Amino acid sequence: MGILAFFNGLFLRLMGLVLAGVLGLSSFSVPRAGETFEAQDPDNLRLSISVFADLHMQGFFWSQFRLPMQNFYQLASSLRDINGAQQPVDALVLLGDNTQNGQVLEYIWLYSLLQRYNRVPNLLAVLGNHDLNLNALNYRTAINRHNFFWRSYDRTRATQAFYSREINGYTLIALAGEGPDCERHISDAQLAWLAGTMENAAPGKPIFVFVHQHMNVDFPRPEYFPRAAEVRAILEQYDNVFVFNGHWHHWVPLGVSQENGVHYVNIPGLHSHVNYDDAGEGLQIEVYDNHVALRFRNFMAGEWLDDEFLIELI
Repeated sequence: MGILAFFNGLFLRLMGLVLAGVLGLSSFSVPRAGETFEAQDPDNLRLSISVFADLHMQGFFWSQFRLPMQNFYQLASSLRDINGAQQPVDALVLLGDNTQNGQVLEYIWLYSLLQRYNRVPNLLAVLGNHDLNLNALNYRTAINRHNFFWRSYDRTRATQAFYSREINGYTLIALAGEGPDCERHISDAQLAWLAGTMENAAPGKPIFVFVHQHMNVDFPRPEYFPRAAEVRAILEQYDNVFVFNGHWHHWVPLGVSQENGVHYVNIPGLHSHVNYDDAGEGLQIEVYDNHVALRFRNFMAGEWLDDEFLIELI
C-alpha cells in the first residue's frame, strides 16, 4: 500500500501541474488573500479547525465540453481565506461528499487543488454517500478508492475510512459507513474502535467527532444511520463531545443542538446546488481552555455569518 500510495501521489502531483496549466490558461482567477479573519481571543486560542462540507467536486462536463470551474473557484477561494487567517488554522476537515460520484478524475481535481492552495498542516477527509458513487460501485471498491487517494495525499493516516487524529492534545474522530449499504453501515469493529478511542482521549478536553450524516434524534430529517443509537450511547458517556455533520446542504438550517450532553452541529455545503450566494459556507471551530466557539463563515466571500455559538466546557 505504501509503494502504491507513493506512485499514485506522484501521478496526482503531475496531474496537478497539468491542472495548474489549464487553470492558468483559462479565465480562472482566485483573489489573493491578505489578512482575512482573526480568532475571538488570539492569546488564548488552543486549537483552530476549519470545516468544509459537501464540496461535490465534479469531473468533466462531457456534454458541454467544459471543466467544473465553479467548484474549482469555490474551493480555491475558501482555501485562500483560511490561509490568510491571522492565527494559523491547525486542521481542515472535509466533511464528506468531497466528490460528486467518487470518480478518479474528481479525486484528481480535488487532490490538485488541495496541493496548490491548501496550507493547513492537518487534513481529515470524511467519507460521504457521493464519494461512494451513490452505491453504484461495489462498496469495498468505493471505500478502497477513497482510502487510496487520501493516503496518497497524507500517508500518515489510517488505512480504513474511520480514524482519529490528535492535534494540539485534542482528539478528532472521523466516522464512516463501511458496509453493503455504504455510508449507513457501521460495523461492530468500528463501534469497538470508537469506544476505545473515546476512552483514550485526553481527560477534561473536548472531543470532536466528524461524520457525513447526522447522528442525533432531534433533527428535521429522518435518522439515517441504523446504529446511530449505539454510537450515541458511546458518546454520551463523556463530557464535552461535539459531533459535526453535513449532507443536507442548505435544505436544513445550520445550527447547534444538545442531546444528553452531546453537542450536534449541522453544517451547510461549501458547494451550493440551490443558490450560488450561499456557496462557500462552512464552520470555524475555536477551542479555548473553558469554552468552544463555533463561528459560521462564508469562506468564499470572506465574511462571518450571523450564526455564532459559544459553548462552555464542563
